[in-house]
Amino acid sequence: MVSEAVFAESVLLKEADIVSVTVFNEETLSGVFTIGPEGNLVLPLLGGIPAIGRSADELAGEVESLLESKYIRDAQVVVALSKASELPPQLITVIGQVAAPGRVPFEAGESMDLFTAVASAGGLVERSNRYNLELKRREGDDLKTYRLSIDSDRNFSLRDGDTVIVHAMEEVEERVETITVIGEVKDPGAIQINPDEPFDLITAIAVAGGFTTIARPTKVVVRRRDGESVKTFELNVLKMQKDQSAPFFLLPNDTVFVPESIF
Repeated sequence: MVSEAVFAESVLLKEADIVSVTVFNEETLSGVFTIGPEGNLVLPLLGGIPAIGRSADELAGEVESLLESKYIRDAQVVVALSKASELPPQLITVIGQVAAPGRVPFEAGESMDLFTAVASAGGLVERSNRYNLELKRREGDDLKTYRLSIDSDRNFSLRDGDTVIVHAMEEVEERVETITVIGEVKDPGAIQINPDEPFDLITAIAVAGGFTTIARPTKVVVRRRDGESVKTFELNVLKMQKDQSAPFFLLPNDTVFVPESIF
């Protein structure tokens, strides 16, 4: 059903708009017409006239000039928008580390920024990398890629057909290193250490349960691989404890051997 004609000088015509064209005293040239996909309004006698992006008054002036140049003296023409086309919503696809990945619609003629698009897809999740968002955009025959951040690029303007990929945080593989304490300690075995934090010999013996009653703390041996060879350190832990001397720091893969007392 064609609605009542809308006279709005500021409204610009677009594809699929229905317009009424009235040529006074020329009923055969008047009627209701649809702007086609080529952007033209096809009228009797005149054929296709570019219409998209023009106002109704501007188009009326064009029709008057064409009619007067070929067919009618002092032509009087009124063009009015009868029914605006209902354009389908624009769509942006948001996938990856968001709560509700999928398509995000927004009205034709309106804008959509990066932050709003991500929020409309449920927002970021725990593993989202807010500094690593990827935008895929078709520009002509090329598919362009843009790297964005949800913080610094939150107002980045998106377009119909854009795809936003929210990447996950990179998982940092935790390094697990060990030293081994054997011999006369109460709980011998491997001890996990953080290679980025210092770990000394006295602490290692304490973690291994401490010396047994027959341990020989004055002759503790540390074996350390150095390339193809093995270095050996003999340490008097008893003296180190009494003197509070500088600690002996262990390295990953060191082996600590606590011998038995000779008495």
